[in-house]
Amino acid sequence: MSTRPSPRLLHRRLLASVIACAFIATGARGQVTATLDVDVSKPGPVIPDTFFGLMTEEINYSYDGGLYAELIQNRTFQDPGPRGAGGTPIHWSVVGPGKVTVDDAGPVNPALPLSLRLELTGAEAGVANDGFWGIPVRPDTTYAVTFYAKASDGFAPPITASIRTDAGDAIVAKAQTEQVTGAWRKYTLTLKTGRDAPATAKARFVLSASGTGSVSFSYVSLFPPTYRGAPNGLRPDLMELLAGLKPKFVRFPGGNYVEGNRFSDRYNWKQMIGPPDQRPGHMGCWGYRSSDGMGVPEFLLWCKQLDAEPVLGVFAGYVLNGDHFKAGTPEMALYTREALEQIEYIAGPADSEWGRRRAAEGFPEPFKLRYVEIGNEDWFDRSGSYDGRFAQMAKAIRERYPHLQIIASAPVKSFKPDLYDDHFYRSARQFLQMTSHYDPRPAGAPQLTFHAGSWSGRQPDGVKTFVGEWATQEGSPTPTLNAALADAAFLLGMERNADAVTMQAYAPLLANVNPPDPAKGYPKGWQWHTNLIGYDALRSFGSPSYHAQAMLAQNKGDVVLTTKLDVSPPGTVARQGAIGVGAWRTLSEYTDITVSAPAGQQLFAADLSKDASAWSVTGGDWKIQDGAIRPAAGDRESWAIIGDPTWTDYTIRLRARKLAGREGFLVLWHAVDGDNYHWWNVGGWDNSLARAEVSDGGDRHSYGPRAPFKVEVGRWYDVRVEVTGRRMRGFIDDKLVTDSACDRAPAAPAVVATATLDKATQTVIVKVVNAGRFPVDAAVNVRGAGRLDSTARAVVLAGPPKAVNTVDEPRKVAPQEEVVQGVSTAFRRTFPPHSLTVLRIKQAQR
Repeated sequence: MSTRPSPRLLHRRLLASVIACAFIATGARGQVTATLDVDVSKPGPVIPDTFFGLMTEEINYSYDGGLYAELIQNRTFQDPGPRGAGGTPIHWSVVGPGKVTVDDAGPVNPALPLSLRLELTGAEAGVANDGFWGIPVRPDTTYAVTFYAKASDGFAPPITASIRTDAGDAIVAKAQTEQVTGAWRKYTLTLKTGRDAPATAKARFVLSASGTGSVSFSYVSLFPPTYRGAPNGLRPDLMELLAGLKPKFVRFPGGNYVEGNRFSDRYNWKQMIGPPDQRPGHMGCWGYRSSDGMGVPEFLLWCKQLDAEPVLGVFAGYVLNGDHFKAGTPEMALYTREALEQIEYIAGPADSEWGRRRAAEGFPEPFKLRYVEIGNEDWFDRSGSYDGRFAQMAKAIRERYPHLQIIASAPVKSFKPDLYDDHFYRSARQFLQMTSHYDPRPAGAPQLTFHAGSWSGRQPDGVKTFVGEWATQEGSPTPTLNAALADAAFLLGMERNADAVTMQAYAPLLANVNPPDPAKGYPKGWQWHTNLIGYDALRSFGSPSYHAQAMLAQNKGDVVLTTKLDVSPPGTVARQGAIGVGAWRTLSEYTDITVSAPAGQQLFAADLSKDASAWSVTGGDWKIQDGAIRPAAGDRESWAIIGDPTWTDYTIRLRARKLAGREGFLVLWHAVDGDNYHWWNVGGWDNSLARAEVSDGGDRHSYGPRAPFKVEVGRWYDVRVEVTGRRMRGFIDDKLVTDSACDRAPAAPAVVATATLDKATQTVIVKVVNAGRFPVDAAVNVRGAGRLDSTARAVVLAGPPKAVNTVDEPRKVAPQEEVVQGVSTAFRRTFPPHSLTVLRIKQAQR
């Protein structure tokens, strides 16, 4: 059993760190000290080999347009969307004087019901596909082309396949078929760009011909080089990033993709095996159609190439529109049989019925399968049918495959699961408070409860937890560094409780970060707010959260070590800062803004005759118009700050008027920056209250009494805010409305630490998250390890808390390595603010 601060004490420390009501003045230094004791002689839980894994589903163009390397969007002409000129399917267009029609007569096979018929009039004409936000062109690169074609009306010439840039319609690669016949035939070609080809995604793929008559196309495919050269394979740069996470499992098909919106759109695995041109595809649940090129064989390829095992999710008779079948129905018998067959396809011997099908697709050896999850987020099913559906499927799986561990996605009573799947999507503040979530439950603890996808703590009676989806929700489309630190803190809490949490996976994993392009029928590339890895057609990057998770996965260790962390609060706290005004999805304006000292002398008068360049803004632009400052748009949360950061006690006077919108107005004081301030929210909470609030690192909390107040549209209000130390008094038209004091004590920073041992190398791995604004000067004591090497290796992820990575700045926030000198069983280490640090300390050879 690990020795560490009690869950209640740790919770209190972390809570204080994120709701502090005092801020450090610019230039002030917080003196934060800590003691971190690591005891190698007292090992705790063994960390399972399955602890780090991956979860994906078809969301954010994660497969089509992402991990699955296919470059043609709408390769079977079935995607929904507006038709182009001449009735061309979405993402297709006509090149030259040809005419195009969509034909459903005489298809290649039932999975390819539509073809594209091109009528030629002599001059060169063709059809072009614009890919997934463009076709990526790289120098000296080979592409594989596959398509079906047949001729009619006397057409006989060959077909030219080419990649052409948008700029000047320059052909960067091309190849020709032999003459096309009057029957459907599959053609395969190789395209190769030259060494002087540009690196660009502003390009398209073209099939063209000259002559007369007609030629029809079906199933048009274009593949760049894939990871390890696998046919129908995966995108290399994304696979390299995924390999950096050291995953030991891949949960698939994952998420809502298991259910689909309707029964016709469920994950029907039998339609996702066999050759890709014999898979019909289906409508996904995130607004676009899935080609199903990323089928079960490709998932198995993914696992094999990453040396990870599959964690299989099986369809359980419920779809997202609420339709379901109850236990005992013929439909549930069908889904249960399909689940057993799917298990056999993955893990059965090559001479079994479904194992033979797997072997025929290139995987003769069975895959190691230990976990099967029945359904996904079935707590959304309000009918109460999951208990029966789960029990029916679990009993059948247990009877046929007694070694498999069975995971439940919602509470059940009729059959005891081996694991429950908890899902968490939380703020950074919440995850910092949840590092003790899975700590052993003390005697007299409240009864375990289930709410919104997760249990309130560790399971009893030997049932384990699979945290199958979790992520801090901050940053779009990828996380901020602040989110990464909260992720790391929660992950350390799970690692410390690896006896209860045997597997975990961040979600969503992948996101296409392209912006919308209405002219080409493109929405924005992502549907979920915060995602781990971003990419466009050419480039990819890991977010700060990606780097944090890679650091921890690459430094997992074998066993948790006993750790004890004591942190002192900062010694110098100043209540001071500038002033400001704001608006919350409301168009409000402010004028006659002044600041005066307690003795009455004027400290500041805002110049509202020019522009707003002197103001520091957050959340959106502000402008000066008619002698007043107002937000440029009335549909955002934004604020503007000005003044001297060393001001302490003062009185703010101004006039405020609401022009339109849902709330009232905001007056800021003791503003350090756009994330750290106090404000008086007048007409907040849907224009019902006035109350003081404090923001610490972007996490905002109310304090003091509430006062009913409604702001009228078009009326000017005289506003006065008197600030004295921790106290503020707010007046409207000389009437006292709010009198509040923020009386919380100075807070300790949000610091979380764990340690593990790598037995093979006899390395003590110390992991520290400092999510606060102060450096932490720590005395590190390593006990029970004997003599240590005098140098250690440190990997540090640090930077501004709101910093993000992008395709243009892929490593703006990235780990830095350093050698640490002077290491012994007792040494000092300063952990930077807003940082994750991993220290690898080797025990000296005896």
